[in-house]
Amino acid sequence: MMLATKPLAAALAVLVLVAGCVGPGSPGSGSATPTTEPPTDTAAPTPEPDTTTGMGGAGTDTKAVSTRGASNQPDPDKTVRLENAWNQPVDIRIRVVREATDETVHEGTYTLDRGEQREVYNVADADPDGIESFRVTATARNTTESVTIETNRCYGGAYVEVLEDGTLYPYYAIC
Repeated sequence: MMLATKPLAAALAVLVLVAGCVGPGSPGSGSATPTTEPPTDTAAPTPEPDTTTGMGGAGTDTKAVSTRGASNQPDPDKTVRLENAWNQPVDIRIRVVREATDETVHEGTYTLDRGEQREVYNVADADPDGIESFRVTATARNTTESVTIETNRCYGGAYVEVLEDGTLYPYYAIC
């Protein structure tokens, strides 16, 4: 008895799935009702750029800015910035390594008071040759984390934060 219900259930499932595909107006049924109204264009109008930006203007420019090609354009000006949002002073050890050669280009330990922010290094000081990758490793509160940035126009700098709960959080900006 149990074996007969499985094929029946499968047939019922197929019937339910196919039910929406046949009937009036469905492709291949031959009974589609023609419409006499012309199709309408439902595309949204393209907004015009707002040129009222400036000192008193609150306008915005609606032009899309393309980031295509930015990843192929060198930009060595990438800072390493530290921030302490924790409720105590904290020591943060920073090491910046050129990935291509495994060379340490910067190393230092910085004590940040609570609420303090500080730029501690700029990758341009390593004189990168075109687009290069640099690994930024941070150690604080017995935790080590790292991020890798590149010297192209798409990447921003590297940020290392000690969050309000004391967590070490490195990140970077990218377009």
